[in-house]
Amino acid sequence: MVKSRLTKADHAREWIAREIRIGNFARGTTLPPEQELADRFGISYMTLRKAVGALVEEGLLERVKGSGTFVRSEIPEQKVQKILGLVLPAWGAPENLDTVMHYSQACEENNWLLKVIYVRSWEDRSIHDLLGNCDALVLTVIQEMASMPSFLCEKLFTSPKPVVVNKGSAEVIGRDSVYYVRDGQMEIPCDRLYELGHRRILLVDQVTRRDGKPVTIHPNMKGFEEIFRRKYPDVEYNTELMAFEIPLYGQPHPAICRAFEERRGELAGYTAVVCPMSFYLAVAAGIRRIGLRVPEDISVLAFGDRLESEYYYPRPTAFSVLLQDQARQTLKLIGWRLQNPDAPPVDVQTAVRFFEGNSFAPAKQLPNVKEKVTK
Repeated sequence: MVKSRLTKADHAREWIAREIRIGNFARGTTLPPEQELADRFGISYMTLRKAVGALVEEGLLERVKGSGTFVRSEIPEQKVQKILGLVLPAWGAPENLDTVMHYSQACEENNWLLKVIYVRSWEDRSIHDLLGNCDALVLTVIQEMASMPSFLCEKLFTSPKPVVVNKGSAEVIGRDSVYYVRDGQMEIPCDRLYELGHRRILLVDQVTRRDGKPVTIHPNMKGFEEIFRRKYPDVEYNTELMAFEIPLYGQPHPAICRAFEERRGELAGYTAVVCPMSFYLAVAAGIRRIGLRVPEDISVLAFGDRLESEYYYPRPTAFSVLLQDQARQTLKLIGWRLQNPDAPPVDVQTAVRFFEGNSFAPAKQLPNVKEKVTK
């Protein structure tokens, strides 16, 4: 009933206020021309002016003589919802979609509004713009932190807003981090593979060139190699045969499937595969294409977290850095940082989990895969 009695100016005021609260009219920026807004609403210029005047009185807008009307840079917390800016890589890895879902839930639980941007490099201007239009910023490591331009490092280092880095250390910019630091828990899946008799293990990975050398885009997975080299020196852990040099924005799955067929002779004798969770379906498909089965012939360990992985067949055995915990820990850290702005940078460890699904089995002596017939 109250809604039906609102005037056109009231409706316009409510709409503009909402656009400010959700960040569509960014704080510190010029409000769109009042005539343009009046035309959009189908109301007179003077009616729109009345709505804008009400928002000036409420403290959401300010008029600067000779310059125009601006959204105020500092708006009382009770009048606007806090905005969390999230920076993700522009390539479509499935875990990025899950990350957005988990952050959306965490933001809703903590009364924050989520704003997401996708970038290809640290040079993307939209990172700078997002920092100016949010109350806290979360950076996913999309490239080496050391490659971040000095101007962005300085901007992030000096910003009075909370800045948190996910999936890597923020030491370069002197800010807070929430990520998994390799620890003893990573030995659990390695121990299990060894108990099952696996002595020839293959890593399926994606690499890029840095200073002319191939470098993995999954640095945390190096932990498995280090554990096998140190703890089980009798294990052959091959990191080269199935390492594919593909751009970050590329799709490695076709190359993985082809490689299983083209390199079937070289694959003979390997009884286990380690791969990122996002490669699991391609690895399982490649194994089937050469007439073998998961896990009866080849066991597979997946690294990563994926909401839909429990519906993969066979359900993968996985070592997961839990993305939901990452989002919740980050929001908790941001809340703490707002209360402790002068405290030294903090690193928070993300929770991990080893789940033994249906992709592990005891190692068996395989025949030469050349002799297997694809069904």
